Amino acid sequence: MFILALVKTQGKHQSVNCKFSLTQKYQEHIFMKQKFHDFQVTSPQKAMEGNMQERILELQHDFTESEQRLAEVALAHLPNLAAYSATELAQMAGVSKATAGRFFRRLGYESFNDARSQQRDAGDKGSPLFALAGVSISTKVEAEGSVQKHLAGDLQNLANTFERISPDDMKAAIKALQKGRRVFIAGFRNGRVVAQYAWALLTQLRDGVQLVPGAGLNLAEDLADLDKNDVLLVMDFRRRVALLRPMVEHANQVGAQVIVLTDPSATELPARADVILRCVNKGAGMFDSYIASMSVINHLCTSLGFALGATARKRLERIEALHEHYGDLHR
Repeated sequence: MFILALVKTQGKHQSVNCKFSLTQKYQEHIFMKQKFHDFQVTSPQKAMEGNMQERILELQHDFTESEQRLAEVALAHLPNLAAYSATELAQMAGVSKATAGRFFRRLGYESFNDARSQQRDAGDKGSPLFALAGVSISTKVEAEGSVQKHLAGDLQNLANTFERISPDDMKAAIKALQKGRRVFIAGFRNGRVVAQYAWALLTQLRDGVQLVPGAGLNLAEDLADLDKNDVLLVMDFRRRVALLRPMVEHANQVGAQVIVLTDPSATELPARADVILRCVNKGAGMFDSYIASMSVINHLCTSLGFALGATARKRLERIEALHEHYGDLHR
């Protein structure tokens, strides 16, 4: 943009053309104004839900180096978090107290004391005893009748689960289940019924599928031949058992592929896993919900059936012929 300027030279006014980028200055002004507006809009902390583990896992990929150290310290001391001060946690993470305060506010808490208080109140989640502690009879009746709340919770679990799981992880799991010579499925306590469901579907599609027995049975004998050509499918849901770690370590040692279905509260996985599928299991009542994990297994097995093609179809035909021969199913 050009403007006409009057310049006084040797007592006379002369007109000169001065090239002055008013457009550039205007653009800079608008840019700074927009940046200030963006800051005002985005600076308030996003409202977050869930326990501290779930909040940390949701933001873990966006943490700074200092926040990552704080997250590791917080998760490592989660059961006894109420016993520490913000200063002590900051010292363990090697950051300032102010950084620690900002970290917990980013997680959606008003302050570290608020986070500590909520964590103390959370108690031992995963146990149905927690849901009944200090609950009045009227509250129990109301909770039992809240079908809408239960349905909404399960639908949210499904949506959050499939949003978390990447298509690449799904494809990797399907490929492993297709190519593995044998598939060993392990699950204990709450994960047992999920493991049984996976076995019931997989064994219809392919051979070499084995449900690992429970603790105290023939576990060592069944896994003695596990090798690099096999797959270990693990259900690692809270409340977890110590047996999973040595089992997965054994699979790592022999080179077997490991697929783990777990929940967002798993901050430490049982040794190395090739594929991790996190299934949200937040319950609306006393017990955790496994709707999402069942749906993930259903999707995996359906996709596997299409991937196996003729092999799966022939096996299903043989199974149906045997049912017809045995006469064991009522149509």
